[in-house]
Amino acid sequence: KLNTDMMGSSGINAEYGKIETYRDHRKTMETKHKDLLYRLAEMEKNWDEDAVKEFESKWRPKCKEEEVKTPQLYERNRQLRLELQMLYKQADTIISHAQAMKQSDDRKGMAFPSIKNNLRINLQRLQNEVTELRKRKATAQIKYEAEKANREGVEKEVKTLRQELINSKISSSVGGR
Repeated sequence: KLNTDMMGSSGINAEYGKIETYRDHRKTMETKHKDLLYRLAEMEKNWDEDAVKEFESKWRPKCKEEEVKTPQLYERNRQLRLELQMLYKQADTIISHAQAMKQSDDRKGMAFPSIKNNLRINLQRLQNEVTELRKRKATAQIKYEAEKANREGVEKEVKTLRQELINSKISSSVGGR
């Protein structure tokens, strides 16, 4: 509702003029919208299925190639992600070790294992393993020599038995004639 008390008749005409221009503008926009909808409907009717088939035949091989490449890319991505996680863990370990070393300097009463002590422990462990392997080698050597001696003894026995068998056959063939 327009306030006619505040405005004169020229102000009211100006307001009605603005309203009319807005109405005309709205009508033109509605007709443009209807025309666009009509053209869109016509384009949908005239859509050529051959063009769709041509499009599919052109792009389907490319899509297949991409499908073949995709699993390889996923695998490579996974490997790189695992590598990155390992690098982060190594960096985190180095940083935490450096912080622990700094804290050990700050806290005089607390002792953290040093790299030198770790190397000594690893050296002792490896020396124990070498000693164990030497013992196993010595026992295996003793067993081998014992088996070798037994085999040589058995071979000598077999030879003597064969010789006795041959001699007994010879004596029985000579004595039996």
